[in-house]
Amino acid sequence: MLTDGRQPDEHAIEKQQSLVSAVAEVFRIALPLMVSTGTFALVLFADRTLLLWHDGSSMSASMAGGNLFWVIVCLPVGIASMTGAFVSQYIGAGEESKIGRFLWQSVWMSLLASPLFLAVAVYAENLFRATGQPEELVPLEAVYLRLLMIGAVGIVLETALSGFFSGTQRTQVIMWVSLASGLINFVLDLVLIFGWGPIPSLGIAGAAIASVISFWFKSVCYGWLLLRPEHEQRYQIRGGFAFDASLLRNLLFFGLPTGLMFVTEAGGFAGIVLRIGRLGDLPLRATTMAINFNMIAFIPLVGVSIAASVLVGRHLIESGPRPATRSALAALAIGWLYSGAWVVVYLMAPHWLMSLYEMGELAGESKDAIELARGLLPFIALYVVLDATQLILAGALRGAGDTWFVLGSGFMASVTALTIGICFEPTSGALNWWWWMVTLWIWLIALAMAARFWQGGWQQMRMV
Repeated sequence: MLTDGRQPDEHAIEKQQSLVSAVAEVFRIALPLMVSTGTFALVLFADRTLLLWHDGSSMSASMAGGNLFWVIVCLPVGIASMTGAFVSQYIGAGEESKIGRFLWQSVWMSLLASPLFLAVAVYAENLFRATGQPEELVPLEAVYLRLLMIGAVGIVLETALSGFFSGTQRTQVIMWVSLASGLINFVLDLVLIFGWGPIPSLGIAGAAIASVISFWFKSVCYGWLLLRPEHEQRYQIRGGFAFDASLLRNLLFFGLPTGLMFVTEAGGFAGIVLRIGRLGDLPLRATTMAINFNMIAFIPLVGVSIAASVLVGRHLIESGPRPATRSALAALAIGWLYSGAWVVVYLMAPHWLMSLYEMGELAGESKDAIELARGLLPFIALYVVLDATQLILAGALRGAGDTWFVLGSGFMASVTALTIGICFEPTSGALNWWWWMVTLWIWLIALAMAARFWQGGWQQMRMV
């Protein structure tokens, strides 16, 4: 018997309507972010494919160099990525005037990372030699990494500043800036990799320069938009220009575990890629080809993860755990639908996917790499849905402030997969072995995030 006099089916209908409205709300915020992150994925795909057509070794070097670049920048990027969750909670608490002062702390944090980036640029070649990379790839990897480090502060800044637009649910701004940046990057790739008119062919160096320009373009766009007068009265963007130790400490307390989580995930994956690199150029090139298609499935879901983080953070403050839980589940449903479609593509159309690489002129080794890469796509099909699960649930947990658990579980999964991989690496079939380790790693993280979300302790957490 229902205490409010309604029939059971009325409760079921109300619950269904609530979930449908939650899906609509998540989709409205996530779609522009999916377009934004999807543009980034397509640019990376085009970048590496153009390098394959220019020189197969450059494609391999861009994979190793790009992964190490991400390992270096992901600590400050991870801290800066919490900006959106903080902004959403300030809005939920009715304290919008504090947002400008908080944003400036993320800017100071971004600038403080500069000495680290400079040191990496100086010692880039030594870093690759220390990991036992093929000698012919080391100069290419070092050039790529050194040039990317020029854009390192830019990528941290644009992550911090874009948090204002995701936190205030102005995600269309992020979409349009990302589309413009992606177009600039692609055009510059064509011109700088292959040369045009008086501009010589720069190969892998040209690809890095194009990326650096696109990083700084986004930072400048977001900075210009934030400093416009219409934001001043409500958010105090210009008036908040100051150093605030208490706000910076708060950002670091919740952001540091997120950044360290990014480091453990990126470091674990980079460690596996560098182990594959020790097997030679051909296995590394095949891995790069397969990961390219993995990125197209994975990176757009970062937008769904951001939407889950923002909505969970806001609803926890504004209306309580139940709407926050619905938002997380709605985001998860969108992620499963998108990644499930990619499972079908990986299993049913591997030859069509790999034929995209054959549109340009290829050397014999690159054709061999395509055949090898085709056999790696079933591994991605095994873990892509669980990869979506861990990404979205981790975003929801971070939105609530449960960042230390996300860090600890990610760290343990990375250590476990790498330890098993190194200790039991076979003398033959090592490429497939390391892809099994990637699969194991993602499954472990997904199980940990699902267990934590189900346990529900995150529902009592607050950041502001």
